[in-house]
Formats: sequence, structure tokens, C-alpha cells
Amino acid sequence: MILHLIQNAALLLSLCCLQSINNRFLGSNGNAGTFISGLLYGLTCVIGMMSAIELEGGWIFDARSVVLSMAAIFGGPLVAVIAGFIAAIYRFWLGGAGMWGGMSVIVLAVLLGWAYRYFHGRNKVELGLWSLLLFGLLLHILMLINLLLQSTAHTTGMVMQAGVATLLVMPIATVWLGWMLINIARLARDEQELRIAATAFEIRQGLLITDPDSYILRVNRAFSAITGYQANEVIGQKSSILSSGRHDAAFYRNMWQQLTATDRWQGEIWNQRKNGEIYPEWLSIVGVRNTEGQLTHYVASMDDVTKRKAAEARIRHLALFDTLTDLPNRNLLLERVQYATDTGARSKRYAALLFLNFDGFKSINDLHGRQFGDQLLCRIATRLSNALRSSDTLARLGADEFVVMVESLDDDRQEAASKAEQCALHLKRVLGKLYRFNELELHSRVSIGITLFNDAEHTGDELIQQAELAMHQAKAAGKDTIRFFDPAMQEAVSAQLRLEEDIRRGLQAEEFMPYLQPQLDARGRVLGAEVLARWQHPQRGLLTPGVFIEVAEQAGMVEQIDLQMLYQACHQLALWRREPATASLSLAVNLSARLLYQPDFIDQLLHILAQSGANPQRLKLELTETILIDDMSVAIARMHQLREHGIRFSIDDFGTGYSSLAYLQKLPLDQLKIDQSFVRDMIEDEHSLAIIRAICALADSLQLEVIAEGVETEAQHAMLQDIGCGYFQGYLFGRPMPLDEFERLLMANQPKSPLKISSDQSKSEQNTDNEMITVRARR
Repeated sequence: MILHLIQNAALLLSLCCLQSINNRFLGSNGNAGTFISGLLYGLTCVIGMMSAIELEGGWIFDARSVVLSMAAIFGGPLVAVIAGFIAAIYRFWLGGAGMWGGMSVIVLAVLLGWAYRYFHGRNKVELGLWSLLLFGLLLHILMLINLLLQSTAHTTGMVMQAGVATLLVMPIATVWLGWMLINIARLARDEQELRIAATAFEIRQGLLITDPDSYILRVNRAFSAITGYQANEVIGQKSSILSSGRHDAAFYRNMWQQLTATDRWQGEIWNQRKNGEIYPEWLSIVGVRNTEGQLTHYVASMDDVTKRKAAEARIRHLALFDTLTDLPNRNLLLERVQYATDTGARSKRYAALLFLNFDGFKSINDLHGRQFGDQLLCRIATRLSNALRSSDTLARLGADEFVVMVESLDDDRQEAASKAEQCALHLKRVLGKLYRFNELELHSRVSIGITLFNDAEHTGDELIQQAELAMHQAKAAGKDTIRFFDPAMQEAVSAQLRLEEDIRRGLQAEEFMPYLQPQLDARGRVLGAEVLARWQHPQRGLLTPGVFIEVAEQAGMVEQIDLQMLYQACHQLALWRREPATASLSLAVNLSARLLYQPDFIDQLLHILAQSGANPQRLKLELTETILIDDMSVAIARMHQLREHGIRFSIDDFGTGYSSLAYLQKLPLDQLKIDQSFVRDMIEDEHSLAIIRAICALADSLQLEVIAEGVETEAQHAMLQDIGCGYFQGYLFGRPMPLDEFERLLMANQPKSPLKISSDQSKSEQNTDNEMITVRARR
């Protein structure tokens, strides 16, 4: 019986070898592999039952318990269910008294196999020879107990005899089959890992495997693509075949010292392709050791970084060179200036920065187009480069601004200045030659500012600023000339920066206040006053606009001054509205371009009027002609919006800008203001007088008021009245004064002086347009 069981188990185990084929070829094929695996296990059980030991009463003993338990352990639940289902159907078909016992063996083998797989998956039990032997003993002891429980008194002895033989054979068969399946699984994993390794070997990086003596054993296709060497050309060769010769012996000695110490090295290295081309690559080398710690191989991976290096060089070039002329830009110039200052501090020899700006270049751009201007700049850059020494630095800072740095002039400042001036004169002569563009011929003129240095007292930015200030001085002197930097210029710049900070602080402290200058009509009645901004500086006292307004414009703070004057004017309107003697007075504010074109200006102005309680019909805004030219359509739209709220408008300094009948027709104007320059010269200059006559006639035809500012003599006043001018302002009637002094002047002169305010309220209301106080933030 034992021999027969051994034969049966051997047959089943042989049939299970088919499973190895399935695992190798279909094991990773998802559902198909699972189904075929279960089918093979089930058919193996069927074949085993066909050749099994059959005892009296239909009791069958075979190795199906071994096969089904292994199906559950190695194949999983679905494989075991399929195999068990096939075995159960066949056993049911065989029938006999032992049918239910045989069915219970199938179920027991599957369940115990699942349990073993479950605990093994959670690292509770190992999958080894001894654990499989114990599992086989447990399985078949339980199987024997189960069969004895289902046997009768007649068959117990027979079942016991067959069961003892089963206990002797089947645990060993379990170990045998399990060991075979373990090896099959291991082989499958090894093959998969080999496939993965082979795939990984053929990556984008070049790979090179050598023995401990650096003889090449294997390369991948990427290696061949990078170096140009095919595998058969380098295998057996030393890896030094790739050496470029750019690195000295110390470089390679350090590399091997690190490899020996750590089994790792990486860094950038220059190697040589098969065609002799030298190229940069990023190389990583790893040493491989066996289980005994002996070095067996080196594995090197390489990346060709030629494109990356070229990109880095391109980025650095863009960061340091001008894109149009390919000259050094400000960044590179600063680097070289720093080097020159360090050198000068040691040698005491002076260097010079020459700041060049071309006069009228913007007009060339506007007339001929930016593309033509770019061509001219390239021609200029070429001429400058050819005119300088190789040791000099030529840089383009932007637009038509170039800087030349000339080093090692002389250790005597005066002599160095003379040489720098000679260099500037030479550049002017070179640049002054004719430029020909097809049929077009051009001459260029250049203003040059020069600063000298021979130490590190100033930074590169400061030195460039000094040269630029000198260039601006050259332009102010008439252009096409040369100027040296004067320390007084730097002091002026520093003073301007300090003034900017003071203005910013003064705005926050509300130190800017309105001063009023009287205005009269032709009958000598005071109509009001023009407000002139004054700054009550805490240290410097009262300052006029000539001191601060230009700096405020450059710093972008003039609109804040305008808003403060506007707010105070509206506040005063509201106060005058309460008194009968001043209720008819109106106010007007002169606006800067920045304020007029601010998107929220209209909302700000209406808010100020509402907050102060001033009557908008008593407010007049004065605009200069140049403001309107900036954006005529926007100006017209905003003026109409404000006109709808009752606000009136006047053109200030009329006749000094771009006077045009077109905008006089389109704009909602109420008044023209004759500039004081015409009034000042009207007696001696017939042209000024003619202009005033024309303005008055034009205003009369357009039904606009005319007011003359800057009236200082009775002769001017009388002549303006004869011409037809109806309103006047100037020192003849009063200088700018504080608000309280202006109000005292009004009250003191009301009964007897030509300076008077009409108390006829009904008449005032009928002639609102003729009774306007002009409040102006004078710039």
C-alpha cells in the first residue's frame, strides 16, 4: 500500500511540473494565468484519483490533499477554489461509501492551505522545508481523524491501515511539492528581476561595467550613442580609452582615493568620443562587492551634459551681455569696475568711466522707427569697439547709453584726467563721422560724462551714477560736449534725496498750506484769490514752490500736494458760504496731469466736496494746455463728468503751450488765463501785445472770460482794460498772503478801496461766472 501511495504521489508531483510552465509563461497574465493554474491543479487531482488506491466500499486514498493544499498556498484562494471544484465534481461522480469523506478531504486541504497562506502573508509562519513538513503532518492527521469519524465499524480498520500509510508518505510529498513550487516561484522572480535589470540597463544614461582593474566588461546602447564606440570596440579595453587628456594625474589620483575609501565617486569630467571630440559629462561610479566584501565590479553611469553646459553658458551670456549689441551689460560692467577698483587701490593708478548718451536719438527712433534705431545702435557699438583698446571695457546700459571703462591711465590725477579727456575726444571724432543707410545719411552727436577713480571708496553703482550726472551736465551745457564729475553735483543729488524724504514727511504732517493772491474785475471788485502752495518747513521756514515742486513731481508726490490744496480750498468754500459777504465767492484748483488722469480722481473730488459741504458751482479747476495734449479724449470725458456736477474749468498760462482752436471748441471751458510772460512784456514788445489782443478777441468770440496774471503796474492795468481784458491778478493788487491776512485785507478795504467785495447778492447770483475766486496750487 505504501509503495502504491508513493507511486501515486510521484505521478501527481510529476503532473504538477506543468504548473512551472504555467507560472513562467502565464503567471503574470492576470485572470487567464489564474484560471489555467487552477485547471492544472484540478486535472492533476482527477488523474491522481483515477490511479488511486480504492478500498472496499468506495474509499479512495491518493495525493489530492497535497496538490490542493499547495494550490491554496502558492496559487491563492481563486486557484484553490477552481482546483477543488474540479476535484469535488470528479469525486462526486465516482461516488461510493467514501464519497463524503473524500469531499471533506478536498475542503480540509483547501481551507488549511488558505490558513497557511494567510499566516505566511503576515509573517506568522515561514515557508521552508520544516514548516512544510509540519504542515503536511497536521493536514494528514486531521484528514485521518476526519475519515475515522465518518467510517463504520466495518471500515475503520481498513481506513486506519490506509491512513497510517498516508501519514508516512504524504507529509514528505507535501515537502517535495512545496519545495518544487518554491523553486519555481524563485526562478520566476529571478527571471523577472533579470528582465527588469536588462530593461534598466538600457536607460538614457550611458552605463559601463568594468572589473576591479578597470577593464570594460559590458556597455549599454546609450554608452555607444554618447561615445560613438560600439560594444565590441571597447569590451576588454581599459576605461582610460575615453580619457580626454584635460585632467592631470592629481585629478585621477583623488578620484581613485575616494573610490577606494567609499566605493563611490561622482563629478563632472571631460571625456573624449571616438571621433576625437572632447565633451563634458557627469560621471557616477559605484563599486560592487560580493558577500565576502571583495570588490568584483565597478558600475559607472554617465550623462552627456554638453547641452546643459551650453544652456548654462547661454543663460550667463544673457545675464551679462546686451542682447542687441552683444556688449557687456550693467551686471558685467559692475564686475569689471569692482576688479578695476581693487587693482587701482593697489597700483594707485587712476581709471575712468565715460558715460555716453547720443543727442537726439529719440527723434531718430520716432522719425525712422525702432528697427532703424537698433541698426544705428549696432553701428555705434561697432565703431566704439574698434576705437578702444583690448584692455578697455565697453558696455551698453540701455537705449542709447554706453559706458566705457579705461584702466591704468596714470597715478597723477591731473594727467589721468587729461588722458581720459583725450579718449573722450577721440570717441567723439569717431562717432561724429557720417552714417550711411542706403540713401539715408546721418550724423550723430554725443554728450560724455567722465568720472575718475583709483580706490574702493565708491561702489560700482555710485561711480556709474557719477559719470551719468556728468553726462547730464554736458547736455545742460549745450550737448555734444564733455564734462567731468563735480562732487558738488553729487551733493545736489543727495540734497534732492533728502528733500524727497522731507516732502514725504511734510505731507504726512500736513505742513503744506494755501497762500492767496487777490483777483479783481474791471470795476476793481475783488473776486477772490489764487491759492499758491507754501510749505511751512519746521527747520527751513516758509518755502515757495520753486524750492520743492520740481522734486515733488520727479518723486511722484505732486498729486498729493494738489489734493491737499484742493481739500483746503473746498473747506474754505464751505466756511465762506456761511457769511453773506463771502457767500458768492467761488474757488478753482489747478490740477497736475498725474492727478487729472488718475482713475479714481473724479470719485475723490466728489467725496471732498460732499465731505466739506462746499458748493460745486463755486469751484473752478485750472488746467494747462500740455496736460490736455497728453490724452485729449480722456480729458474731455472727465471734464464733462465734472461739469455735470457744476464744476467749471479754466485754461491756465494760455498761449504758452500748444494752443489749438480744435480743443477750445471741444472742451467745456469757462475762462482763458493770459500768461504773465505776455503781460510783463506787453508795453515794450508789440508781439506780446498782439498775442494778448488775439486772446481777448478769441475769448470774446467763444464767450469765454479772460483773466491776466502778473499785472504789476498801472500802465499794464490800463492797457489791459483798453484791450478788453475783464479780470486781473498781480502784485499791483496784492502779493500772496495767508488766508487770515487776505480776509482782513478784504474787510479793511471794503468801503474805500478799489479792493472790494460786492454786497449786492442778487447781482452776484446773476453773474456767477464773473465772480469766481481762482484757487490754484501754483507750480
